[in-house]
Amino acid sequence: MIWIDVATPKYALFFSVMIKALQKRGYKDILVTTRYAPHYTEAKEILELHKIPHAVLGEYGGATLLEKFEARIFRQKEILDLFRTQGTPDVLICGAVVDSVQVAYGIGIPVVNIYDTPSFAKPGDEQNSRELTAVARLTLPFSRLFFYPFILPKDLILRFALNENQIESYPFIDVALWINDIKREDKNDFRMRYPSIDPSKPTILVREEEYKAHYVREKIPTIYNVIPLLKKELDVNIVIMPRYEKDRLKRDFGGIATILEEKLKVEEFYPFIDLFIGGGGTMNLEAVCYGIPTISTRSIWLVHDQYLIKNHLMFWTQDCEEILKISKEMVGKRVDSKSYFVQGECNFDRIISRIENEILGKKKC
Repeated sequence: MIWIDVATPKYALFFSVMIKALQKRGYKDILVTTRYAPHYTEAKEILELHKIPHAVLGEYGGATLLEKFEARIFRQKEILDLFRTQGTPDVLICGAVVDSVQVAYGIGIPVVNIYDTPSFAKPGDEQNSRELTAVARLTLPFSRLFFYPFILPKDLILRFALNENQIESYPFIDVALWINDIKREDKNDFRMRYPSIDPSKPTILVREEEYKAHYVREKIPTIYNVIPLLKKELDVNIVIMPRYEKDRLKRDFGGIATILEEKLKVEEFYPFIDLFIGGGGTMNLEAVCYGIPTISTRSIWLVHDQYLIKNHLMFWTQDCEEILKISKEMVGKRVDSKSYFVQGECNFDRIISRIENEILGKKKC
């Protein structure tokens, strides 16, 4: 049995592609697990959108370290209880999920991590990009195999006490797996579902920072302060994609912006967006990959952020006036980014083959 643990929306998309590749190779016994909470629903919703059977074990622990640790202990107990009834998997594959990695290592299940955010730097301090994230410290050293995108430096990966035989880079940035296949089809246009959106006007999509994540030190107000200014200065639709609390966003911005009510597939909104303002990481990457002009306001820089900014593919600022200026200049323009995201085969063939050769052998679990 292959166990895939999905903890975030990004990895729900990532592993939905990998699961299809595994199934094509004949693997039928795949256990997919995720977590869920009333304020943290997206990973489960994406699995449901892609019709991937899954088990919900535990929930997102909230904003404090104490809440996160308590949630982790509870979730690990639920994982063990499930294994007592369904049997122990042959391998764990995940995006560096602390709960599952430490359970797997503790009971002897080989761990395969596929991860792209092991370190961060503060904006403006791109020379000091090697502060390791807590999640990476708690998971990557337990890897039997670790796969990572080509933009991460090998010497950074080797800091996790892994040797060169355990690690392998792949020649694409993760989001290209699902973004490069998007085709614009009018039947998918999310704007048609919301009477408050005028499809004759440009549309700006806004996404909050993941301010409850362990690596976010403070909640930056820029993205909230700029929304009324955008509405005043530009004749556009403003759409907000909530991360945690829809009701708060409706209360604060419902009169000037459309707050999305549902989880959308990527093909339902990216083709119909003219500018993206994001406080997170994955959607910034997705928007740039699709060619949408993108402004990042996030409070940290990962290797990806530095890569995009260095190659003039994304803007970064936490100044509302600068966001307004860039928005006026860039709304509706396109970014030529494809070659920066894919530099070889963009699929799971090599990754799965190596997992087969070194862990699974010939068994089609």
